[in-house]
Amino acid sequence: MRKVSPGLEEVVWELTSGNKLDSTEDDPASWISQVPDVWGWSKDKPVPKGADKPGIKALLAKIRAAVAGAGRSVDVSGFGPPNVFGSPSEPFPDGVFHAEIVAGLKVAARAAAVAERRLKVRILTGVPGFDVTASPWAYRDKLKRDIGADAKVIDFTIASMTTRGISSYNHTKFLIVDGVFVLHGGINWMANFYVEDGTYGSRGFGGGAPVTDVDIALRGPAALSAGKFLDRLWKWTCENATLEGEAGYGAWLSTNGDRIEEAAQSLYEGVEAEKPGTLQVLSVGSLGYGIEKKDTKSSYEAPPARAIEAAACYYRLLTARKQNNETNTDRDFMTVNPDANALRALVAAAKKKIVLSQQDINGFAAFPLYHALYDVRFLDVLAAKMTADTPVKVRIVISNPGAPDYSNIPDLRYPVAALLSRVALKTGSMDHAHRVLSAHLQLAPLRVGDEATWPGGYKYRLHTKIVLVDDTAFYVGSRNVYPDTTQDHGFIIEDAAAAKQLCTAFLDKQWLYSKKAAVYD
Repeated sequence: MRKVSPGLEEVVWELTSGNKLDSTEDDPASWISQVPDVWGWSKDKPVPKGADKPGIKALLAKIRAAVAGAGRSVDVSGFGPPNVFGSPSEPFPDGVFHAEIVAGLKVAARAAAVAERRLKVRILTGVPGFDVTASPWAYRDKLKRDIGADAKVIDFTIASMTTRGISSYNHTKFLIVDGVFVLHGGINWMANFYVEDGTYGSRGFGGGAPVTDVDIALRGPAALSAGKFLDRLWKWTCENATLEGEAGYGAWLSTNGDRIEEAAQSLYEGVEAEKPGTLQVLSVGSLGYGIEKKDTKSSYEAPPARAIEAAACYYRLLTARKQNNETNTDRDFMTVNPDANALRALVAAAKKKIVLSQQDINGFAAFPLYHALYDVRFLDVLAAKMTADTPVKVRIVISNPGAPDYSNIPDLRYPVAALLSRVALKTGSMDHAHRVLSAHLQLAPLRVGDEATWPGGYKYRLHTKIVLVDDTAFYVGSRNVYPDTTQDHGFIIEDAAAAKQLCTAFLDKQWLYSKKAAVYD
């Protein structure tokens, strides 16, 4: 990180110690929030309805308890689609996620009133650039209305933002309380995709075909690091803000009296980091495009990559135009998006085993984004590991390809072709590359039970962003391993006991069922 982004330390990335996994005494793995957590469902063990899914029930309880315990501040970030007819969700937290935040805020506000202090609540959503429906003023009013009289002690600052057209916006999914607790990972604040019952095209697709996803919860200085990262996104938002009644583009802001200078103030300045444990955590994020062009203190030069333009070639099954290869070639972009390098470094450290649980390893190469087909250097690290003198085993589980959503590709030929092409550059022949993948790769689409689909026939959808190496170190966050240009963040933790809990609770179960559909095993 100090080679790539030295000027962004303690802003975009930071290594902290004294952290603790946020778990209960009766469940040491409860720092992991996985949804829907219905592994091995069957006719005799049907999928519970709505919020009765065990993972959802536990997650909602954690959200409410964390918010209710706030003594000073609640910081929420997320991503949302346009709020138009037929939209599967809203720009800001919706459904049961909104309801649990409100329930927690009522408790925290009553405690604040008794103590004669005010509670600061900050909510930031990222939206595609064409969206004008994400109204922070409407969401502020909704919060006040739903919280009721207790809202009088709360200072709300709410905003939506996009930093470059339709391709760069906030994509983090944070809940930070008082700068001492953080819940973060892949889970969006969208009830439709995880909870509500109904059919595809309705607001209830997530009931019958819930998205599989994971968040983790920490206490300690890592929460403060995450808050300082959000401070940087808020700084840009306030510098580009459009207030109520004004015309503008880029960010829309609602704050007390719509005073930008108040919204721009950090929630964490002067906050002393609590150290409840001994865990080291690397907090690492990315600024996408539009916030900072480059880290002016960085002398980083991206390592050369053979056939780099292969990631921008015409992808006939997806589009008839050439892809944008900026994430593979733009050196300045890399210096302000160091999490991509962090993931490569994590994988490069593997000695025995690499596990990826991802939405995809291929980028969104179709209209309208035309992203690169893959991260050339990330796949090259995987190729180097599988072709080393002591080969490393690689396991990849991705979302099921094709419509309706949660996949960038139409079928499994795409990740196979990408991996084969990069391994062939190492081995010198495609035949040798096939033998390498056959010997050292496990690749499968997600399965949650023995059946090929959910009970209603819908495909399994995976949204996790997990990278684990050697059952020792892992990343969980909002950053995908495929090319992307959004603002993201995640945590890298090196702890064998925690890694074992993540494997036992989620990754091992995922492979137990997914391997039945493997194209490589």
